[in-house]
Amino acid sequence: MRRYINLLVILVAVVAAIPLFYTALAADKDPGLVLKKISGNEKEIRNVKITALDNQEDNLLNRMFSITSSGSRYLGRESSFSLLDEDPDWYKQYVKQYPRYMRGKTDQGGFYEDKQMIAYAEIKPHPLHRSRVALYVGVLDKKTKKIKTMKMKVPGFTKQSYPSVWDVQKTGNELKVAAGMDTGIRVYRVSLPDKKITGGKWITQRGQTGRMAQYTQLAETDVNKPNHILAYQEEKVDDDGTVKEMTTFIYNYHTNETKKLRLPKDISLRDSDNWKFVYNGKTVYMAITKKNGGARLLTFDGNGKLKADKTFAIKYQSTGNPIPEIKNGRLYFLIPNDSREKACLLYVFDISSGKQLYSGKVVQKGKGVKARYVEGVELTIK
Repeated sequence: MRRYINLLVILVAVVAAIPLFYTALAADKDPGLVLKKISGNEKEIRNVKITALDNQEDNLLNRMFSITSSGSRYLGRESSFSLLDEDPDWYKQYVKQYPRYMRGKTDQGGFYEDKQMIAYAEIKPHPLHRSRVALYVGVLDKKTKKIKTMKMKVPGFTKQSYPSVWDVQKTGNELKVAAGMDTGIRVYRVSLPDKKITGGKWITQRGQTGRMAQYTQLAETDVNKPNHILAYQEEKVDDDGTVKEMTTFIYNYHTNETKKLRLPKDISLRDSDNWKFVYNGKTVYMAITKKNGGARLLTFDGNGKLKADKTFAIKYQSTGNPIPEIKNGRLYFLIPNDSREKACLLYVFDISSGKQLYSGKVVQKGKGVKARYVEGVELTIK
């Protein structure tokens, strides 16, 4: 019997090692692609990464890869250790510089940093009673390296709430923790000197709406930086899940006021698949791509008022919609697969001036450089 057990252990080990063997081969293999400049300044794409699929390969194994201006690498079947490198630079720096403080802190949306401190908040349910949840807060003094930890029972939840921290900001001597859940959005005030919750406010609740409502936080360009606002969308849906209304709101941490973002009358909900919202500081951006080419960028202030409306000239013929990203005062447009160029294209514009700063395409490296017909599926700006 012992002999058969040993044989079984060896067999399991061999089977488990096979994916790791192919993972090592895939990780070492270079797809041989690069993002090559057509016009503009190549410095504009130093922090740009395109995640793409190769439409020309019949083999489905390891078809996904990343492309930058320096080269490409396969992503499929990579080990969990190599995927850790996909964390943002600020998070990796925290782990390197403050390993003791960072232990167990994985939710990147729960961080806040300024010149004096780094704060982290997380809501955890009781392992046996979901309605009993606690807010965990850890604050690191960057000068003294001292760590303060707080654990407080959090009211306002039911067994069906499934709360999670959306955002953490600091106003005066308080941390404000925005928590999103099935039933709505609530902001808790945490007194840093007293180490306790001093209040909580519902920004919105599902029961206040006529139809079933669901809430989504807009993308934040710098999730760990000081911010005056929290921007989110409320979707009202029918029983069959059809979205009938979509409204964007802006909550101000300093005034505790919530404002409705006012869209121009020529923007219709039926085109929402071509919308991209992001926010930072006191500003909300809305990028709109047009199916017949071109793009539009709307800029709103912290009260939801339209401050700028710019049109950008981009020409493409693609089976997929352009993928916009906004960061560092730049507007990026990834064309998934242009049929004329037979390549994946990228454009970069200055938000303030509207000037095109860069254009490029994915090509095959080596002699006789050729455009490579791949499908871009994600655009990441570090």
